[in-house]
Amino acid sequence: MNRWNLPLRQPVSVTGTKISGKERMLILVILLITLAVRLYYVYTSPELQLSHDEIGYHEMTLQFLDKGFLGYYSDKPSAFVTPGYPLFLAAIYLAAEVINTDPLTAVRTIQAIISVGSVFLVYLIARKSGGIPAGSLAAIIAAVYLPAFMANNRILTEVLYVFLLMGYIYTVINAFEKNSLRWHALSGALMALAVLVRPSVAPFMVVPYIITWFCQYRSRVSMGGHRVIIGFLITLISFSVIMTPWWVRNFMVFDKFIVFATQSGNPLLRGTDPYDPYDREGPSIIENIPESDMTRVAVERITQGFKNEPGLWLQWFTVGKLSYMWLKPWGYFSGWAVTMHFWLFVVLGWPATLVNIFDRKMRWPALLIMFTTVLHLVFIPITRYMYPMTPLMAIMTATLIVKIAGKILDTDYLSS
Repeated sequence: MNRWNLPLRQPVSVTGTKISGKERMLILVILLITLAVRLYYVYTSPELQLSHDEIGYHEMTLQFLDKGFLGYYSDKPSAFVTPGYPLFLAAIYLAAEVINTDPLTAVRTIQAIISVGSVFLVYLIARKSGGIPAGSLAAIIAAVYLPAFMANNRILTEVLYVFLLMGYIYTVINAFEKNSLRWHALSGALMALAVLVRPSVAPFMVVPYIITWFCQYRSRVSMGGHRVIIGFLITLISFSVIMTPWWVRNFMVFDKFIVFATQSGNPLLRGTDPYDPYDREGPSIIENIPESDMTRVAVERITQGFKNEPGLWLQWFTVGKLSYMWLKPWGYFSGWAVTMHFWLFVVLGWPATLVNIFDRKMRWPALLIMFTTVLHLVFIPITRYMYPMTPLMAIMTATLIVKIAGKILDTDYLSS
């Protein structure tokens, strides 16, 4: 008997067996083709000009390498963004200098390789619920999704963040499935690394433990609650160990405790301009507003908006922002890329997400999609914020399709 013996233990199925030789060959072929096509895209597509956040990250990295401090669009240290991506860039820039190659090309090449790792994690996660067919289908959907190619060419957090997020989801599924302290510790570490790249996901870390504890309490599972608490404490310790250098740095530089970053005021305020978040009809909502006042002004606008025009603001903070975030893919695409996104990630993906909440092995990725979407309803609604959820949507869609096919064909979809 496992010494930890958490409840919710699952019977061993084919999805938990070792990968066979034929399956290994299948996923290897998918990954090699994905790598070849994505590298081809990197080296043949027109070079993109850096803009907005890309300029900020690039200059921040150069400044760090030259002057030794992290300051986003600032000539002095700041905590406007978390340091994960700039440090990632700094490591590649240094390596590119050693081998005498263009640093931006090196970043795009490394990101293409990392993105293939994300496709592999998509396969492993989908395989847990839908076996080899679901894993293969999810990996193929993630592999051919055109915005993923574009993401590799952008000097932005998305590629690294997606990889770490997929790693976190895979480990947290294993943590509850295998009842292992090591998997809980690893999930905490990967969550911290993801937060150091993009901090908005941090609150989700408590969700699996709260839900598991509540389910055990409702079902009156004896001696289960304290084990969930132990798992969470291990996760929290692991998370804190990774985050501590950033916390110490912020306290030493700013003489105060900054948990993640200070940038939330800008996207919060920009999300309070109903149906004109990109300043296409009127002046910018953030014009002449000091950064330190943006959060306060945003809260005031939201309060007054719901008081004076409740219908408009309720619509904006629900279907209005959802339409901006999900109806189209990130980037300037048309044709089959938009069609694929709409049918696989909206028409099929969202019902699949709701269904998969009731599948214990798919519950956490399904809830992460919902959590991230609801969280970003508060901020400016941009497709880029939802892009990291598209690999999870590929998993949702693939597992649902395979399960439905199994029912129609009256066969065990896990046996393939």
